[in-house]
Amino acid sequence: MSTSSSLVPAFLAAVTPQVKSTLASLGDLDHRLWTIVAEGRAAWPDITVDAKVIVEFIARHVSSELADAALDGLRPADLYLACACAQGMHVAIVAFDRDYMKEVDIALARMRINGARLADVKQLVRQRLFVGGGTAGTPTSAGKIAEYGGRGDLRRWVRSVAVRTCLNDLRKGKREILVDDDHLIAQHAIATDDPEIEYMKRTYAGEFKAAFGDALKQLGAREQTLLRYHHVDGLNIDEIGAIYRVHRVTAFRWLEKAKELLVKSTLELLRERLKLPANELDSIMRMIRSQIHLSLVRVLGGPADNVAEDAIELDPSEIEEIDA
Repeated sequence: MSTSSSLVPAFLAAVTPQVKSTLASLGDLDHRLWTIVAEGRAAWPDITVDAKVIVEFIARHVSSELADAALDGLRPADLYLACACAQGMHVAIVAFDRDYMKEVDIALARMRINGARLADVKQLVRQRLFVGGGTAGTPTSAGKIAEYGGRGDLRRWVRSVAVRTCLNDLRKGKREILVDDDHLIAQHAIATDDPEIEYMKRTYAGEFKAAFGDALKQLGAREQTLLRYHHVDGLNIDEIGAIYRVHRVTAFRWLEKAKELLVKSTLELLRERLKLPANELDSIMRMIRSQIHLSLVRVLGGPADNVAEDAIELDPSEIEEIDA
């Protein structure tokens, strides 16, 4: 690993003022940066990106939590490839297509998207990832791949881009007039969905959306951040623990407590506003739990075209591990 020149000046010049002093105080910052670059190059030996370009790419995504954690928890190999793709390097985009675009098929299969629509959405995903804004032939910015921050698994992040792109496409389609994500999931419900829950979704869709948003606002800043990290940014409990420098069990407990608070607050608001009978409360509770992931992606992720896409679509095995 060559460290003939320091990467610190380029890195600090690109971070936000809010985190600069924290990072500048790290005595081994240059070593950390060169280590990230070296691991990325080792993972992709056929792709050559200037080290300063890599650290500037990373710097644009450093939050206060990541600065406090001294950059622990980043994924060098994924960041290196994302940076190379954001630079428009043909060899990197070919590697991405070969190794990562299959994740789009996985995500869309879960939504029961196939045939011609599958091909169309895959093309939209690729355009969204690699084509920036601007006029034809003269883009003014990189595609969504430039927004990958390296905290969650790039494969799962790609699945999330695919899901949100598909949601957008379905909303715009003339054949399916959908007012929100809840209706979309109802249209693509899996065979084991509870009919009673589906009835609750249809009956109380508007009220649930309002109550959920109000309940989320009532949570503390840490609870909201934890929920965003897990459901929008797609971090697992090990990655969240690394950010906060706590054991994975502690991160798990924090996350579960945040979810329980959100569910209970949403239930309480719905009960007060709808004057629900006691015999419907259990069904309402199950409806809230069934919708929590998608609702958090919708509320905390922002508009589909403006999401800072560090999001994922969780694997069933990961959901079982976290919720067990």
